[in-house]
Amino acid sequence: MKTRKRWVFGIVIMVVLIFLAFTNPNEKDYYNFIENEYGKSPEDRLYFSELERINFFVFSTYTPIFITEHGITHLGIMGKFIQISDGQFDYPLWLRLFN
Repeated sequence: MKTRKRWVFGIVIMVVLIFLAFTNPNEKDYYNFIENEYGKSPEDRLYFSELERINFFVFSTYTPIFITEHGITHLGIMGKFIQISDGQFDYPLWLRLFN
């Protein structure tokens, strides 16, 4: 009976991980999110020189880099973006572990 529960639990975890991997947003989704969030006109849009993306397979983080300063970091998961930094141009300390 215990092995059956382990198999069911393992299958459920695999299905959830596969679902998260397929719904992990890409850079195009992030650019569309930024366009919708900050506007389409050049006056409303924030320009950044580089986009740092760290892919964790089931979710990703996106940080725009303005010349030498890091902007607001967003967590991309299940096709949505969640702001995870204060927007004070600080680089999240926990992301340094993955560089």
